[in-house]
Amino acid sequence: MVTSRLYFVLFVCISSAFTSGLTFGFSSATTLQIYFDSTWIAVFAGLLNAGGIIGSLWSTWLIRHYGHCLTLFFSYGLSVIGWMLLYFSSSAVYERYSPTVQLVLGRLITGLGCGLTLTTNVIYIYEIIPSSWKVLMGSLFQVGITCGIVADYALAIFLNWDTISLVFALVISFVAVLTYMLPESSEWCVKMGNLQSAEASHYWLHGNEIPFKQNGNNLTINGNVSHDISDLSTKSYTGSFHVLNDSKSKLRTIFILITFQQLTGMSAIIYFAESVCLFGGLVSYQCGFKMGLCLFISSIVSVFVVRKFSWKKLLLVGAVILALSHLWFSLTVSVSDQFIEYNVVLFYLLFMIFKKSLS
Repeated sequence: MVTSRLYFVLFVCISSAFTSGLTFGFSSATTLQIYFDSTWIAVFAGLLNAGGIIGSLWSTWLIRHYGHCLTLFFSYGLSVIGWMLLYFSSSAVYERYSPTVQLVLGRLITGLGCGLTLTTNVIYIYEIIPSSWKVLMGSLFQVGITCGIVADYALAIFLNWDTISLVFALVISFVAVLTYMLPESSEWCVKMGNLQSAEASHYWLHGNEIPFKQNGNNLTINGNVSHDISDLSTKSYTGSFHVLNDSKSKLRTIFILITFQQLTGMSAIIYFAESVCLFGGLVSYQCGFKMGLCLFISSIVSVFVVRKFSWKKLLLVGAVILALSHLWFSLTVSVSDQFIEYNVVLFYLLFMIFKKSLS
């Protein structure tokens, strides 16, 4: 049974994805304000990926021992610390017009928190929502992320990067308060051996449905996951190294997909959108906002497109178009500068088509 509380959980998880989008878009929206050279701009953007990879890998251990909700709280705490470090580093950065240790550390920690948040959030929501919702939820996650990126570009038009950092710290704190209201995944509770908490969590989400059926020593969850009760400890929230095998498999899959996404050049477009716009002689922050807006619109369109076509075909078509667009852009820029402004429009289309296939 779908309850209003389940919709509330979906809203909180999409809001959590929104905070990840804020982290993604910060590099492109603010590095031109800080007047870094090209090397430090690349380092500043790369710190996010470095922290994100560490956070994604670390989330496996944290989820296994502490659950999804506590892991999310921890990730939000790291993100708030990172944003506050960025905020308080502004005076030294403005004096030197070069990065400080505090700035670099703040960006690395925000990446770490983002990696933890994104991975844990995906696994948590996929454990509690009905199977029929998973396709829609995958697209809505992209909507949340791209909405955060657009918010970055929009705020960069009116605010300085240090003020934006403070705003983001407040936004993440608010999402953390909402997350406090969420129950732990009933599937995780069962795997930790706490059947009472699992039943309470499932009842909070779905009402009066009975999620567990016992057949001898076997326990069936939602009709499709079986466990041996003799291997579960009903008094402990900590499990052995054999628990959460399916979650670990999901984490590995997510990590592989994220890695290949980086290799496509998608991050380069997002992180350096305003720098690309400068080549066309355009106002960088306005151009960046338009690109982000197209990214957001395309992710909304993908919510409807992904249900009507084969996912494999969408991925293949999107990958081919992405490769051809990159090739066309590089060739035209190398031949003549007069094509650069036209290629900004090409990048708009690239965002739209790629995000449809990505979702």
